Amino acid sequence: MVTCEIEKRGKMPIYEYLYHCIREDILRGELKAEEKLPSKRMLASRLGISVVTVENAYAQLMLEGYIYSVECSGYYVSRLKAQGIQEQAAPVRLYREDTDSPYYADLRCNRIGMQHFPFSIWAKLMREVITARDEKLLKAVPCRGVLELRQAIAENLRRFRGMHVSPSQIIIGAGTEFLYQQLFQILGAGRCYGLEEIGYSYTYELFERNQVNWRQISMDEKGISVSSLKESGCDVLHATPEHHFPTGIVTPVGRRQEVLNWAAETGGYIIEDNFDSEFRYVNKQSPALYAMDKSGRVIYLNTFSKSIVPSIRISYMVLPENLMKKYVEKMCYSSCTVSCFEQHTLARFISEEYFGRHLNRMRSFYRKLKTRLIQEIENSSLKDIAKIQEAEAGTYFLLILDTVLTDEELVARARQQGIDLACFSEYCRNPQKTREHILIINYSGIRMEAISETIRRLERAVLVSKI
Repeated sequence: MVTCEIEKRGKMPIYEYLYHCIREDILRGELKAEEKLPSKRMLASRLGISVVTVENAYAQLMLEGYIYSVECSGYYVSRLKAQGIQEQAAPVRLYREDTDSPYYADLRCNRIGMQHFPFSIWAKLMREVITARDEKLLKAVPCRGVLELRQAIAENLRRFRGMHVSPSQIIIGAGTEFLYQQLFQILGAGRCYGLEEIGYSYTYELFERNQVNWRQISMDEKGISVSSLKESGCDVLHATPEHHFPTGIVTPVGRRQEVLNWAAETGGYIIEDNFDSEFRYVNKQSPALYAMDKSGRVIYLNTFSKSIVPSIRISYMVLPENLMKKYVEKMCYSSCTVSCFEQHTLARFISEEYFGRHLNRMRSFYRKLKTRLIQEIENSSLKDIAKIQEAEAGTYFLLILDTVLTDEELVARARQQGIDLACFSEYCRNPQKTREHILIINYSGIRMEAISETIRRLERAVLVSKI
């Protein structure tokens, strides 16, 4: 019998807690091999939860091999090799201390709403891939990645970003850091890279770890300052024109063309980083820099870590044709770093349009989440000292405070209330451009039912009497 006390789940999503409970029952031997599990509807009724929640938990258990399904019969516990000695093993922990946030609400991390991941669809596609028994699954993965995935990405880019690229120009890698390392080798060690003066600390650290020569490029209300770019002496620009974090700037077409002109005139390259740009709520996405480029000077990068789930660890870059020869010469000496199995599954997820539907559902969810958060702020005492600045894309907004507290004090007081958050000033490399008293409210990982309490705690953290 499945033992699960939903009221003890704490902050964990219900489907995830149910999955952990059933897995623990199996590993402890309380659910025996070949034992039939309750039907989804029966278990949902007994626990007072939705059938979809049970389906997601069962799908994850199937994905990891703990249970299996028999058509028209139901779900059964798999026969595990170690099951006979499992009772002597240490109890399975339900929480992983190295990954779980200790805070009531984490408004700092770029998390995603895990409860919305389509487990059942992903499990179905994985079963289809492995059932096909294609010999390609057993071979070494080509250096650029599985052709089917590159074809699916190429078609997706054509439909939604106006990019007409050959699958042969697409490179698959396990995370963007790996792709950047390849890019540094392709472009050569003697390059000077220009980085936006405000942005993710991760980007600067990545360039420094790889001992790459880089300089700051000034920004204005339209994005990259072209005059600063020209004065910098850089020959490679790293830019986020579609959605700059944390300013929220979307570079207008005119400025994009100026940057492209700089690259064409100087023979420089532009690395167009499109991270976190799929979640757009106001206007349609502008044409990618890559789509506007007529001189072959743009390198396009993106990842599925935010749009699908971080654990997939699949990113890709699109190289202009003039860099493909260098790539083949320097990088095609080893296999792709992403498993063939995952690539084929993702290829189907995209080509069978599950990806597009998933993005639409997540946009709708994040829009509701943001609306509810803003309503709670506007109905709280924060409205007297705070101004909200929304971004056109991403899963965050800025909260500009009128306060005597320093940014360090704001962060410390928020943590005392169980809220982790970041300030705008943390992402400014140029001290002259640093702006204080601006909180970045990253809402992608917050639960809807936790919003009211989160705002109450935030009130206690930031409301102080002016002296």
